[in-house]
Amino acid sequence: MLSITEFNSLSPREQAAMVLEQGRYLHHIIRGWCKIDLYWFHSYYVEVWFLYDLKTIGLVRALTNKASLDPYLETIKLRVKT
Repeated sequence: MLSITEFNSLSPREQAAMVLEQGRYLHHIIRGWCKIDLYWFHSYYVEVWFLYDLKTIGLVRALTNKASLDPYLETIKLRVKT
C-alpha cells in the first residue's frame, strides 16, 4: 500500500501511471478546459486532470481533506472518512 506521502514524492508521470492502472475510477467533473477524473487509490482519493485540447494530463493530485470532495458530492454519493 502506498501512503499519500509516498505518492506525493513520485513524479507526476509515475503518479498518473499508477492511478490509471491501479486506481478505481469513480466519477468526473468538468472545469473550464479540463475533465477531472476522481479515483479511489489505496486508501485515499486522487484527481487526474485531463486537458481537453492537448489530450494530456495536466495535474495529478491526492486529496487530503473532505472539502476537496465537495464538487463531486454534488452529483454522487461517496463515503468519506472524517
